[in-house]
Amino acid sequence: MNDTLSLLASHFIGVIISSMFYGFTLAQTWRYFRTYPKDRRSMKALVAFLWALDTAQLALVAASIYHYTIIWQGDLTMSSHVSKTFEASMAITSMIAFLVQLTYAHRIWRLSFGNIPVTFFIVLLALAALGSGGAMVVETVRDPLWDSTHVSNLPASSFYLSSMACDSLIAATQVYLFHKSRTGIGRLGGLITKLTVLVVNVGLITSIDVTLFLILFLVCPRNGAFLVPYILMSHCYVNSFLSVLNSRIELREMVDNDDVGDPVLLCS
Repeated sequence: MNDTLSLLASHFIGVIISSMFYGFTLAQTWRYFRTYPKDRRSMKALVAFLWALDTAQLALVAASIYHYTIIWQGDLTMSSHVSKTFEASMAITSMIAFLVQLTYAHRIWRLSFGNIPVTFFIVLLALAALGSGGAMVVETVRDPLWDSTHVSNLPASSFYLSSMACDSLIAATQVYLFHKSRTGIGRLGGLITKLTVLVVNVGLITSIDVTLFLILFLVCPRNGAFLVPYILMSHCYVNSFLSVLNSRIELREMVDNDDVGDPVLLCS
């Protein structure tokens, strides 16, 4: 009984904070389409698709808490099960992370002038994270009891390690490529410094969230505290991606370079 109440409390807190993060997503999406109307259609389609997925994720976790608190109120049997809507939100979270990481891999491939080994390992880690996330969903569908979530810690650990390794490799590679291209201390040097700080900060957002998820999942799986960072994960990826896209207008003011306006070259 107490574990069920703790799970519902964590779920509810996650939905509340998720709604706040979604407000940032809306603001950044609106700013992107308003500020960069001349971006390629493919980038606009990606931003719109990520926004749609993020919207669906919030709707699903909100519907999930609605089932627990309204439809299944007082039904301890149903409350002890992971809802179908939450299972669907888990799949969307993995998909969002994969799409963002894959876009970063494409950017690094261009920045490195087609460095296949580095790009291959980033894509491989992104696929591993996607597969681990899918395994988490499958395990949950097969055994939907909240009390059984600790049993599937192998897929959760694999998801964490793959995501962390992928995000770290992406950030480290970009920092290396930025500094490798440094030719002076003028405007280009200032641009590279700003890009480096931006890449590190963006990487920290997702890394901290994923780390909290794993620690809470492994240490205290029964009280559901891990649900809060897990529900926020998709918003962290989307907002970190959009923040870099929307930073181009400030970067243009630092250096007059056509490449600075390229959304692929500036999506870290």
